[in-house]
Amino acid sequence: MLIFEEHFQENLPGRHFSEQNSPENSRKWVTRDDLDCSLTLKDNCYLFDHKRSGDTYWLTWNSADFFYDRHEFQIHITLEKSSGIDGYGYGFVWGVLDTNNFFEFIISGNGLYRITHYKDGILTHFANWKKCDRIQIGNCINVLGIRKVGDFVDFYINSTLVETILAVNVMDVLGKSFGFVIHDKMQIKIHNLIISSPEITKTHEESTKDAKDLKPETKANFVEHEPPNDDTLEKIIADLNALIGHEGTKKQLFCLANFLKVQTERKQRGLKTIQTSLHLMLYGPPGTGKTTIARLVGRLYKQLGFLERGHVVETDRAGIIGGYIGQTALRVENAVQQAIGGVLFIDEAYMLVPDDTPNDFGKEALQVLLKRMEDQRDRIAVVIAGYADEMEKLVESNPGLKSRINRFLYIDHYQPDELLAIFKKFCIDNGYSIDLSAYIVLQKVFASAYEKRNKSFGNGRYVRTLFERSIEQQANRIVTHQLEKLADSELSLITGEDLYFLIGEDA
Repeated sequence: MLIFEEHFQENLPGRHFSEQNSPENSRKWVTRDDLDCSLTLKDNCYLFDHKRSGDTYWLTWNSADFFYDRHEFQIHITLEKSSGIDGYGYGFVWGVLDTNNFFEFIISGNGLYRITHYKDGILTHFANWKKCDRIQIGNCINVLGIRKVGDFVDFYINSTLVETILAVNVMDVLGKSFGFVIHDKMQIKIHNLIISSPEITKTHEESTKDAKDLKPETKANFVEHEPPNDDTLEKIIADLNALIGHEGTKKQLFCLANFLKVQTERKQRGLKTIQTSLHLMLYGPPGTGKTTIARLVGRLYKQLGFLERGHVVETDRAGIIGGYIGQTALRVENAVQQAIGGVLFIDEAYMLVPDDTPNDFGKEALQVLLKRMEDQRDRIAVVIAGYADEMEKLVESNPGLKSRINRFLYIDHYQPDELLAIFKKFCIDNGYSIDLSAYIVLQKVFASAYEKRNKSFGNGRYVRTLFERSIEQQANRIVTHQLEKLADSELSLITGEDLYFLIGEDA
């Protein structure tokens, strides 16, 4: 349930609005510009410039429906320090009654944070300038998060939990307003503020309707696959065994299935169970069936009772990365919500944080994803996939990701005989067959292709392309005959002649 949402995106290009109640300032944020302070909606952010120095602070606030007494809610704030001394604090305030009564969660440009209560101007510190290595120091963007669940409130910095405090201590508020604070002379940009409550569990149909009602720029692009209606564990095992190649991956999945079955049985008997992560990584060359395996994993988790639906939501960088700060977070949230009860499959996941663009919005996507992988670990399985070297580098460079994934399934190139088996399967699935001459040509072609393979060799995709070209060539060969007089076997037979286009090609 969305309680309050602000992205400061209302200003039209080339125009600047300073009137507090103008249509472009729909939330009626305070605006002013004088010797002490400047507050403006500008350049798709709320620009907060505190101009006084001397250990002074300045507040600006807003209000929404009362939410502090809810059983559960979440607050997400994206801030950017753009100038000022790094040793002074800036951040979020809530429970604001006036300038002497409020709570604050602030950080500093030198990597410290503080959680404090001001009551009649008297300070009570719950965390007083603690070090946090997840803070981006200097003039940088940082994401603050506050989550209340029951009797406790969690505080996050860049998706990392830093404090847990009793709700009665930090949510017993005198005022309903919330906003931002700057201590001493400094300028910050507020890029977004989102307050939501997941307290009401929605049906799949309700979630789907909500997704359709979202603004296009905040919706993720994905493809969704449901498991078969008559699915069983036996059918999943049979489909897994029927996969061509991947013997090592199959063995790992069978071990995972056995472990989960035993844990389920222990739970039913009231015995102790071991908490396990459902998230996993598939890494290896393209065209080796990573998407197929992700769908089998979803089906497997459902049949073993670990996921409710077992569906798979497939997306990639283009599907969840937005065009401005805050948009990406909403797209990731949308993808996660669609995948609740199933698998969120992110292909080429290493593209989320490319090396050549360190300030890319993909970092925001990964931060939100890591938080949801932890918060929703019992309701969703995140499967990330991509090239081996790039995926290993991604995991090694990100401790948060490495700590949430403990199963790594390497999928190697198909061997020549496996490529041939895939070609035969395409034939069977589409009502074709091959003769001995075609068999000999394909053996030679696949052996050559495997010998000359590189990291981008297409494997199964390469075989599909050859199959599609071969049936085109077969059609060219037989169409000059009287088709109505040809036997079914002749209409369906691929010969070596239909594969001549391969002879001499650099496979």
